[in-house]
Amino acid sequence: MNRSKSLRRLWAAACLCMGAGLASAQPGTVKILVGFPAGGAPDAVARAFADQLRLVNGATVIVENKPGASGKIGIDALLSSQGETETVALIPSSVLALVPQIVKAAKYDSTRDFVALGSVAEYGFGVAAGPASGAATLAAFKDWAKQHPKESSYATPGLGTPQHFLGAQLQKLLGIEMTHVPYKGGAAAIGDVLGGQVPILITTEQLLVPHESQGRLKTLFITSRERNPKLPQVPTAREAGLPQLEATDWFGIFAKANTAPAKVAEWRAQVAKVVATPQFAQAMRTMGYEVPKTQPSDFKQLLTTERAAWTERVKLSGFTASE
Repeated sequence: MNRSKSLRRLWAAACLCMGAGLASAQPGTVKILVGFPAGGAPDAVARAFADQLRLVNGATVIVENKPGASGKIGIDALLSSQGETETVALIPSSVLALVPQIVKAAKYDSTRDFVALGSVAEYGFGVAAGPASGAATLAAFKDWAKQHPKESSYATPGLGTPQHFLGAQLQKLLGIEMTHVPYKGGAAAIGDVLGGQVPILITTEQLLVPHESQGRLKTLFITSRERNPKLPQVPTAREAGLPQLEATDWFGIFAKANTAPAKVAEWRAQVAKVVATPQFAQAMRTMGYEVPKTQPSDFKQLLTTERAAWTERVKLSGFTASE
């Protein structure tokens, strides 16, 4: 009897040990921070990424929205994260470069305090004319703006956005004056340009596609390096004679700079796997984004170059950082 009890106890102990070993081998929880509201473009990209990441590494993946201050709150949440949960953030690269320049309270350095784990989606911006100017080409809009200086203005999704600063650079390059008209989001900006209240719209390329195809807006140029397959007739900024306005933005997965090199390598491999899945590529195409064909060989140099370009655009705008 005693021998039987002893065997049962040994078996129970062995099961507990095996259970503990299996539990420790299970992937942990991954948290992806997004500094923008649920339902927006960054949130949609993050959730599509999370869906595929669950399949790639078997982990529990949580998307947590931390909206506010042009993305700063989400960035701050990443910098202050700690504990056992693996925490990363999905951040548009332009936001990482711009926030310290538009918010005085932002003290981080995009190349010192963060490490990029991979680019998951790329996109460019477009400049489109509405019915107010009736311009079909950049030259025609330039002429119209010089003849109508009081009505010359451009709409963007908001103050301090990449579109805001691209517009500031555009007017300097064209030698015209334009008033910036910021909106709370791209939909409102598009609505007023379509309604003739504002002559020019600067927004992301994918938002222009349906309006261009319906003839409601005339896209004058896009800022991507290559023509958009959905806007094949629209020239790039370089083709339009404005190479200084060549600008592509990308959604990146970022971690804190003190992340262990082995973990960075592991993350980069997982990001590459997600980006390579047909399901993720299709999800991005449906949203109007492109998945990167290759990952940058030197993210730090890329971020340094991008920060310099956006810094110059902010200076041209005369923008004053807020608290």
